[in-house]
Amino acid sequence: MAKRYDVIVVGAGPSGLMAARTASRDGLKVLLVEQRKNITPVKRFCSQMMRVGDHGFSSAKKPTDITVSPVTVSFEITEKSHRLHLKNLPEDVTVDYNGPLRTYHNQIWISPSGHFFSTLESHETFYGFQLDQGVLLESLLEECIREGCEYRSGTKCTDVDDNGTEVSLTLRRSGSVETVEAKRTVLADGAFSSLMEKLGFNQNSPDAGPKIKLLAYMLDRVDMPFPESRLFELCVPSIYPANVPLGLWAGDNYQLLIAMPVFLETNLPELMEKFMKESPFASWFSSSKIVEKQGCNMVLRTPVWEPAKGNVICCGDNASLAEVAIKGGFGCGYMAAKACRNSLDGGDGNSLYNSFWQQAFYFHSPQYRSIGKRIFPPARVLDDGEIDTLFEWLDNNKLSGLPNDVLLDNIDRIREELPAIAEKLTP
Repeated sequence: MAKRYDVIVVGAGPSGLMAARTASRDGLKVLLVEQRKNITPVKRFCSQMMRVGDHGFSSAKKPTDITVSPVTVSFEITEKSHRLHLKNLPEDVTVDYNGPLRTYHNQIWISPSGHFFSTLESHETFYGFQLDQGVLLESLLEECIREGCEYRSGTKCTDVDDNGTEVSLTLRRSGSVETVEAKRTVLADGAFSSLMEKLGFNQNSPDAGPKIKLLAYMLDRVDMPFPESRLFELCVPSIYPANVPLGLWAGDNYQLLIAMPVFLETNLPELMEKFMKESPFASWFSSSKIVEKQGCNMVLRTPVWEPAKGNVICCGDNASLAEVAIKGGFGCGYMAAKACRNSLDGGDGNSLYNSFWQQAFYFHSPQYRSIGKRIFPPARVLDDGEIDTLFEWLDNNKLSGLPNDVLLDNIDRIREELPAIAEKLTP
């Protein structure tokens, strides 16, 4: 006879761990399944920065066409430990974190000759914090186990079936196969979820763009002529027609990231080598040593509108991508567990979760999504000299903001003073 649970959570990332912890604290019998044997070393690249504030990645302007109430975070910082407080949830949800915490005070966009503008008006405000995600996940896992959650690592969920009454899952570990059952299941198994595909959640969520491949180098030092507490966006279109992010990493290291559509068949290590040795920023990296390399693939997919149906909730990145991030993932996991509890108590947990999901992220807003169609990314359409001219103009006029915002807000002035550049920036 199959072993039965109230809730089975598949995936021990931020969303899955938060779902398992919350459901266990609510007195449910929970099984957490993770295919990795050890979740602490994070080998696949994912952002480990937690931004403060509630704005989106493409624009800081809050949409007005739908109600949006993203999860936000505040930090309680002490000498030896820290606590994250998640806001815009039904209660104050906290996560303890005992790892390193490195501070970002701004995000700056730099042209080939060194002209720059900033996302925030002041460098004295907080932009975000860099965490060690391995430490964060390990701490949450320990909490899950203390709360009574059963945890199985090195275990892959290979099949799922929701018969309307319960969910049956096939688990494979070290060559053995087992079937387990649950009244409710939370799928938090990442962006390429075959289980979601089998259950048909993605039928109305086609790919919205090409598959993207990413490569990140973790470096022991970077000799930048700026304070390290900036998230840098380096722009050299002649080498790479997009921004190259450079930021902090765990262990006093730095991360340099580059990405390309898979269909371009670009050799990312060669491109990274060229950027580090031949770009105007080469002197920043002349003494750098690569301490680690990470990569991943992404698919730009239309978000699933209703990720909870039947007895299954799709949680975190598998229902969308990128903009869920860590704090959003925590919010998804918490609300997924509360929705499971609600359903088991006779309520409509699916509506509870779907309502949260549809209001928690800017990417559900057509208004927000349209911003990227109204202005082209500068590094995609301008050459090195034009980038220099544009960034110098933004700096001289003391303008700040995310590129989409600052360019759209000032496009009439740009048309007057930099007409050739304005023509390239606008569709």
